[in-house]
Amino acid sequence: MKQLLIILLWLTGISVSAQRINRDFHDVSLSEALKYIQEQTTNYDITFIYNDLEDFRVTTSIKHKTVTEAIMQIIGFYPVRVVKRGEREIYVECTHKTERHLTGTIIDENRQPVPYANVYLLHPSDSTIIGGGVSNEAGVFVIPYEQPTVLARISYVGYKTVYRLCNNEQVGPKR
Repeated sequence: MKQLLIILLWLTGISVSAQRINRDFHDVSLSEALKYIQEQTTNYDITFIYNDLEDFRVTTSIKHKTVTEAIMQIIGFYPVRVVKRGEREIYVECTHKTERHLTGTIIDENRQPVPYANVYLLHPSDSTIIGGGVSNEAGVFVIPYEQPTVLARISYVGYKTVYRLCNNEQVGPKR
């Protein structure tokens, strides 16, 4: 009986450490996705500034991922850093804190989202690169910038590269 109790305690310990996340996210804020992951775990404390991550949108399907793998998947290509300290602490922060974020959705000629398209922000006068990013699985991108006007260069293999002068934060079709 004592040996059975030890085996049961050992198996319980394995299931706790092997905690997995399963969830489909569709056009939710990065903050909401992180809150959901935090609610699913007792092993980690996830710390982030809600407003800093609110503009970043998440559309992805997480299947049987650890907490840290799930966080990395929802962050994708956004300018966000994840730092793990100690056994329990995970800090998530935006690495480009600016007032402006160029936000848009890239779609193809059939109005379908284009995931993983490259978006570069260029200075309008000399085309130097100011910043850049990649669209997520729903074609959505959010790129921090400081200039009042930027030239967006959007490219994807097999498609014509598009340049668009942007003087407000929302470009393309609305979400």
